[in-house]
Amino acid sequence: MVFANYIKRTKGALCLGIPEAEAESLPSSQVYLKDVYENHHDLFNELTHEKFIIVGRKGAGKTAFAEYVQALSMDDGNLFCSFLKQDHINLETLVQTQANADSATEINKGQLFKWLILTNFLKLFFESEAAKQASEFELLQKFLRKNTGYIEIDKGEIVELVKKDGFYVSIEHFKRFFKGKFKRDLEIKESKAPYFRLLPHLEKVIVDVLVSELNLVNENSYVLFFDDLDIGFNASDDKAVDNLLELLRICKYLNNSVFAKGGTSAKVIILLRDDVERLISSRGADIAKLFSSYATHLNWYQEEYLKDDKESELGLKKLIVRRAKNAFQKSNIKMSKTDPWDSLISDDFSPKSSFKYIIDHTFLRPRDLILFFKPLEKGQYQLPLDKYDTNSLLGLYSLELIKELRNELSSFYGYYQIEAIFDALKEISKIYDCPYESAKIIIANHCPKLNASSLLKDLFERSVIGNLNVDSGHVQFKHKQTKWDIDGYSINTASCIIVHAGIKIYLQKR
Repeated sequence: MVFANYIKRTKGALCLGIPEAEAESLPSSQVYLKDVYENHHDLFNELTHEKFIIVGRKGAGKTAFAEYVQALSMDDGNLFCSFLKQDHINLETLVQTQANADSATEINKGQLFKWLILTNFLKLFFESEAAKQASEFELLQKFLRKNTGYIEIDKGEIVELVKKDGFYVSIEHFKRFFKGKFKRDLEIKESKAPYFRLLPHLEKVIVDVLVSELNLVNENSYVLFFDDLDIGFNASDDKAVDNLLELLRICKYLNNSVFAKGGTSAKVIILLRDDVERLISSRGADIAKLFSSYATHLNWYQEEYLKDDKESELGLKKLIVRRAKNAFQKSNIKMSKTDPWDSLISDDFSPKSSFKYIIDHTFLRPRDLILFFKPLEKGQYQLPLDKYDTNSLLGLYSLELIKELRNELSSFYGYYQIEAIFDALKEISKIYDCPYESAKIIIANHCPKLNASSLLKDLFERSVIGNLNVDSGHVQFKHKQTKWDIDGYSINTASCIIVHAGIKIYLQKR
């Protein structure tokens, strides 16, 4: 808004979206998330019940949903939402800092996560003007203010405080509130105490507050999202994996045994990348069961609508059509056709439709299409796009696709291993009907320190490679797995290996 009068707009420039959902969450954004978001996975219904984990590939829409809920909360006086993000403070760093400061005390990661979650819900409660003005909760407000540095992790104060003074919180106001509310004293004599001694009493207070008459009358709801847990995540770091496992268990406990059983309208939701889910599902006897019971997966593949006469029903196409329509309106550009998609791209990709031609080069995620159309912001392309310009955009998109893939792989492989993997893929991609055993040899030659079979399996799970049946011509990729396929797609060692079309574009120029 500050520089609005100085911006020179390029004629014909269209902005269909910004790859990072956080950037679309503000009304001042070129594309405001609230204007274009649609709930294609029934997430509100799923999360109203037992589900509390949203699993999906990077760019599938996990953060977009959370940011949309946050945007809704800005306009809805009865919905309160907040984030705890890994990029604000690394959970491993906080756990280790606590361990170093309190070396005489056995560290319980679950207690630390429980403290962060409960106190942040208490903060959310006081975002309501009614709660702020209610004298019965004044002592709780003072308790929060006295311990702000141990709660607001996004300000980065907590690590320094713990290093300096240990994790001892001021509890005098909490004790007075507890005695007035429940007519009994806490069995803690000190005015400061280790945070974990307060946790059983804090659970009781949170439930009481969230089912208070003030909440019931106003029908308030509270949501806390854990996001960006994959940032800096190292799959070979057992401590990082253990911390994530403990966070999942604590969230299950709080959602089920505290919030749900207490009759509150509160939930903590975890956003998790699918490759991280695959890793940790095998690390704990209870974790695979936890995912099967409490996770919902973002899958944009809808085989039933892929025929041309039903293509308009695809959730992914509806999403980009809505964004295209919004872009034309915001840019004051008249659409050349009645349909926003046809105004973007001319349909000369027979026998495929233009939409299917493009998405066959993607992982079927919203971010793929946003990245594909991103160059239109510069206003250098004539609309609707012809085949030449569409292929030009696919070349630019492939570079963005590789950047994101490198980011995913970095949690599991080192830099030189990733380079070697792409070298191997380039060699495989040159062989249309590359047998599985030949692919293993190529992988072994380029990546001698990695198990070739395990790597090919991982690349298949990521849809970097797929299976090709030479006799039938049928190609199978993991990201095109139907939602009703209970067993799921697995790599077929009897079939040939084929490299994903979008990645192949990059490899040809590598």
